[in-house]
Amino acid sequence: MKRILFINGHLNTGGVERSLVDILRHMDYTKYAVDLLLLEDIGDYASELPSEVNVLFRDIHHTYGSFASSIRRCIAAHDWMCLRLRFLFLLRKFFGACALKRAATILIGKHHYDCVIGFRPGICSDLAAYSVLADRKITWWHHGEFNVDRAAYGDMCSKMNAVAVVSQSCKAMLQEKIPELESKLVCIPNMLDAAAIGQKAENSPYTGDMLHIVSVGRLAPEKHFENIIPVAKTLRDMSTDFVWHIVGEGPERSQLETLIAENDLKDHVILDGSKTNPYPYMKYADLFVHPSYVESQGLTVLEAMVLGVPCVVTKSLGPCEFIEDGANGLLTEQSPESLVEEVLAILNDKKLYQHIEENTKRPEQFSPERVMKQIETMIDGER
Repeated sequence: MKRILFINGHLNTGGVERSLVDILRHMDYTKYAVDLLLLEDIGDYASELPSEVNVLFRDIHHTYGSFASSIRRCIAAHDWMCLRLRFLFLLRKFFGACALKRAATILIGKHHYDCVIGFRPGICSDLAAYSVLADRKITWWHHGEFNVDRAAYGDMCSKMNAVAVVSQSCKAMLQEKIPELESKLVCIPNMLDAAAIGQKAENSPYTGDMLHIVSVGRLAPEKHFENIIPVAKTLRDMSTDFVWHIVGEGPERSQLETLIAENDLKDHVILDGSKTNPYPYMKYADLFVHPSYVESQGLTVLEAMVLGVPCVVTKSLGPCEFIEDGANGLLTEQSPESLVEEVLAILNDKKLYQHIEENTKRPEQFSPERVMKQIETMIDGER
């Protein structure tokens, strides 16, 4: 049996975390013994983990901030693990990531793995690359834009046997930014467990016969939820009876609350917060709208499609690979004006709405069986 270590920050609600939990739910535990190292929090999705997963929670929050403040917090809390790590992180500034060599010993002891997987760039992948003892090393790329230091990321990847990416567009982006990665790049999309999603989508959260629109995602700048406001204003001014639910949490919440209040949309735009199970909101909506400018794949869009909900989606890397404009969804340009135009187009054209609704189906390339076969091939070193 092969020993595998996954490293991630937490299992709080998010697309990367959803992807990780889905992988762990479908691992073959007759072939693999799995440890999961979490560095920040255990999180909302932990309850979905199979019992076979051995969770190693090591809270490194005391290492955050300036060196002096971090050291004070560590001493006050008698957190000697974080104290030792903080000195290593200081050395990293002067000597590079190779200074992390002893970090894994501090966190998990001197264990040897058949494969280690850093599921995010940054400290998770750096630990996998420079510190964990393993025969095979893998990092995962989930982002729709290249927002990391090229030299540091390239050096980390040079220690890896494979770099998994979630879409062909991401693969092309990384290949352009760091050409020497070409031979290591492996495209493995996030899986879409249609059966599990359907089971979780029972019982409508909505009341009334009005139009229900939903958007799901982290309230972050790149998601551009502010572009919803002009659409909602237009619908209200047309005397449309509707409620628009935004499911998610994040740093842009206060700005959205202000925009909703300033435009007198409190009766129409509802911030529902983060939900570990957003699927009832999606399944029973009349329309799913995704205004994000940055998506590596667009997992929530695929989930809405599996649930049979027509989608209006702003163009970005991932969704453009599986949405055929006007056939199984509508694509908008990256502007609020385009979003207004396309939402009105689908709501005012019953034939278009029905055509798209009939063509929202499960893409087979995202099935758990197919995706897990690709992952096992990568872990076992056959690719």
